Amino acid sequence: MQNETQWLEDFLPLMRCPDTHQPLRRATAEECAQHQVDAALATADGTRLFVIDAGIPILLPRQP
Repeated sequence: MQNETQWLEDFLPLMRCPDTHQPLRRATAEECAQHQVDAALATADGTRLFVIDAGIPILLPRQP
């Protein structure tokens, strides 16, 4: 999965959570295991997780 998302390294400093506007980072292995996903991005404080599906992060805001 890392090769498939290598392009993210260039864009990650620019990416923000659609809800909180916090910077995003790669989710740790523990966070991915906890949510049962292979790869994800997480907010800086770890409260939101965005799954990476087929190399594309799914950055959808929470529904009201």
